[in-house]
Amino acid sequence: MTAYPSIRLRNKEEKRLLQGHLWAFSNELVEVRKDLAPGSIVRLERENDGALIGLAFYNPHSLIAARIISRTEVEINDEFWKSRLVAAASRRELLLGRRNAARLVHGESDFLPGLIIDRFNDIVSFQIASVGFEAMKSDLIRYIDELWSPVAIVEKNQTNLRKLEGLELITQVHKGEDTTTEITDELGTSFQLHIESGQKTGFFLDQMENRTAIRRFTNAESECIDLFANEGGFALNMAMAGARSVLAVDASEQALRRTEANAGHNGVRSKIQTEVGDCFDFLKAHQKQYDVVVLDPPALVKSRKDLHAARKGYLQLNADSMRITKPEGVLLTASCSHHVSREMLRELIQDAARKARRSISILEERGAGVDHPVSLAMPETEYLKVFILRVH
Repeated sequence: MTAYPSIRLRNKEEKRLLQGHLWAFSNELVEVRKDLAPGSIVRLERENDGALIGLAFYNPHSLIAARIISRTEVEINDEFWKSRLVAAASRRELLLGRRNAARLVHGESDFLPGLIIDRFNDIVSFQIASVGFEAMKSDLIRYIDELWSPVAIVEKNQTNLRKLEGLELITQVHKGEDTTTEITDELGTSFQLHIESGQKTGFFLDQMENRTAIRRFTNAESECIDLFANEGGFALNMAMAGARSVLAVDASEQALRRTEANAGHNGVRSKIQTEVGDCFDFLKAHQKQYDVVVLDPPALVKSRKDLHAARKGYLQLNADSMRITKPEGVLLTASCSHHVSREMLRELIQDAARKARRSISILEERGAGVDHPVSLAMPETEYLKVFILRVH
């Protein structure tokens, strides 16, 4: 058994970790050891008696100094990592029986802190947000290849969380040359993707089930709008549900061209119009009302210090979105900022209703799909909040 170096947690700081949280912060440690390389595996111990709290990745240069990878004394080797990856992927087997794209590994919720792995048909992409997995990246790529034999493996390390770990941003193809593929959701909407140039890990998988859910509120008489449409996932599903018309608005002309291409691929090009523009400015000037409005903005809160300004942004966006929703129409509103709690978003939506002089009722509260599980011990893992509202 490898003897891992020890770091100690201050007395009375272990309660949160013993309840299931996986992070120990630098100010909770007795000493931040500078003699250990970032990414080292350490034995995290209680200060008073040296009892094991867990084996962890260590980063002396990050606020998150230790990320627990095991609660017990085990050998951290190829067998350990492969079994963790297989266990995570096996939790998605039923889902992958209904569609050909899913998140295989969702970081802390799958006991693989700082690691995201997504499967898009025959391509696998990964994202690393911890120095521990960065240190073993070549092994990780080997595991992915051995376990799933994808035609391409794409590193999509563009998250700003890497900067907090002292890591550079990078996109790189490690296997294969062609990173284009086609995925299909559970109701048959297909998307032609280019993983290397796509958003996040190649495509926003977290909203897959919310996109199909919007179909229940759409019929042949519905006039719909998709704000911050990106590649038009919601727009396509509303059109596929039979909507009379759908307007997709986004600041990225390239994303909207992909929306148009996918609309044509799905046989609904005539139903979808696109408009390039800043959605904040668009909403201020727009007067037409719609039966179904989708508001899915990017994260407006990058850190807690941005929370006040971002709250004003969310308030204005939601108030303006309610204003362009027809009486008795439906508004799907979302926030992917993990600093904005579900309770905070609920209060913000009510404030927006007062500002817009509309009444609202909640039809559904949703989050990310089942392949993006939330750890109850780690509220940080619940980043996506979705409300489907009736606007009176």
